[in-house]
Amino acid sequence: DSFTMRSSLQAVALWGRKAPPHSITAIMITDDQQMIVTGGQEGQLCLWNLSSELKISAKELLFGHSASVTCLARARDFSKQPFIVSAAENGEMCVWNVTNGQCVEKATLPYRHTAICYYHCSFRMIGEGWLLCCGEYQDVLIIDAKSLVIIHTFISSQSPDWINCMCIVHSMRIQEDSLLVVSVAGELKVWDLSSSINSIQVYDYCDFSLLWTEVSGSGQFFAGGEVLAAHRIIIWTEDGHSYIYQLLNSGLSKSIYPADGRVLKETIYPHLLCSTSVQENKSLPFVMGYMNERKEPFYKVLFSGEVSGRITLWHIPDVPVSKFDGSPKEIPITTTWTLQDNFDKHHTMSQSIIDYFSGFRDENGIAVVTSSEYVPSLDKLICGCEDGTIFITQALNAAKAGLLEGGSLLKGSLPQKVLKGHHHSVTSLLYPHGLSSKLDQSWLVSGDQDSWVILWDIFTEEILHKFFLQAGLVMSLLMSPENFKLRSHQVICCVCSDHSVALLHLEERRCLLSARKHLFPVRMIKWHPVENFLIVGCADDSVYIWEIETGKLKFYPFSSFISLCIKAFGWVESSRKDTVMPSLAFTFGWAAFNGFV
Repeated sequence: DSFTMRSSLQAVALWGRKAPPHSITAIMITDDQQMIVTGGQEGQLCLWNLSSELKISAKELLFGHSASVTCLARARDFSKQPFIVSAAENGEMCVWNVTNGQCVEKATLPYRHTAICYYHCSFRMIGEGWLLCCGEYQDVLIIDAKSLVIIHTFISSQSPDWINCMCIVHSMRIQEDSLLVVSVAGELKVWDLSSSINSIQVYDYCDFSLLWTEVSGSGQFFAGGEVLAAHRIIIWTEDGHSYIYQLLNSGLSKSIYPADGRVLKETIYPHLLCSTSVQENKSLPFVMGYMNERKEPFYKVLFSGEVSGRITLWHIPDVPVSKFDGSPKEIPITTTWTLQDNFDKHHTMSQSIIDYFSGFRDENGIAVVTSSEYVPSLDKLICGCEDGTIFITQALNAAKAGLLEGGSLLKGSLPQKVLKGHHHSVTSLLYPHGLSSKLDQSWLVSGDQDSWVILWDIFTEEILHKFFLQAGLVMSLLMSPENFKLRSHQVICCVCSDHSVALLHLEERRCLLSARKHLFPVRMIKWHPVENFLIVGCADDSVYIWEIETGKLKFYPFSSFISLCIKAFGWVESSRKDTVMPSLAFTFGWAAFNGFV
């Protein structure tokens, strides 16, 4: 699926006064210096317009990943095709056309990338080029930039290890390209990109001599850097600071000639010229980068993104200088911007559906919706609020009024139905009939912060049953797939914040299983279609197997359980199309339980 629109149906989102969350985890500036691209923990990419005066404005959100974005890079010669590539924590990779926002290619690989470099040499290569990738795996993967298929790997003959950072270096003297990487153990490795892909060589990195070491300040960790000009570099840290150093023209040392004619060398440390800093949210992690513009106005730009969603730009002077007394000079912030700034700037935006529900607002006048469910068959939008109230309204009519008529039709109207039964924040909602047509069309299941789960009749607004799980916050409600039935009925699975899992039988109005021995957060739920087994996968890769009828733990937790074994014996996932639970990566091996091997 390339995410291209195959019909004339267009989706419109009405955000209202409050911007959607965008916790920045990756950031880049495109080669034409007209756009900033950010990736977030929520899985979206945001495109921002960048003016020649370094002013920022949000352009659009791209939805394509189901996990946090880990890195961004260009994926073509940008002057010919404005394509970038994004990678996520769960192995997803997407190639995007940033002009129209379309995803042109997508793949999922069993690798978590932390950095990607695009490489293409027109007179040596055919195709669209390579994506040189490193991350939480050994050495470097070479992925085709068009198909996102792995075509080769760079392997170290000695000390293979995870790669911490990398860059492509072009030698003007011999007209050759090389990939320089530093492993997590601090070893420098070099691969020749210009040789044939079938005869990749590894240079002996012992020829690289260490010239100088700079220790980061207390509590700081260096995260990256770039060469500004000859003998001048910029280095930045994880907490949003950067430092510009002037190196000596002769390297990092000067020669001294004593009277006896011997040559002595005195080490000269680089001079700190300038620095930058962010005044707010110093404890939040930052992602940073540097862009040296190659066309007018020829700006040198340092940029950063924060988990808070803020972008900050610094205009780096062409010739950075220190103060008169030699101390480092502070470079001021040029621009800073967030999505919320965009929303606050444009007062003519359409209102969201919930903006007019005055009975469900907090002290700031904003309706605090903590969970929601859309039921297309009934055209109902169901929203759970922080105060425990659930309201149900006609979704499309309200959206149309807010978009096309400025909300005039909504001002005098309240939700069609209000469900009151929870006393704490509603954290999860599930409409079972939307996943299985055999279940009652009137049923709605809701979970709250205090571990209560309520079965409702949404037509009569009646509470049919209350379940008290005696666990943590109900994080998500899942339903067993149609090929798994217990006494001819499907069951509801509740995943709670205390790592427990509960199974509820709606027809019988009882709790079938309360599984509480998980030591880490639950990340995956699977079911056996024949045996009454529930398999629970946790964040530490441990797996628990429960017998549903008896509530017994049939097999104690073990890691390295194989996905092959799960597939071979027919384990199936919970029915929940919008479940945000990344799959566990199980290594291949054998495991025996209950006669299965």
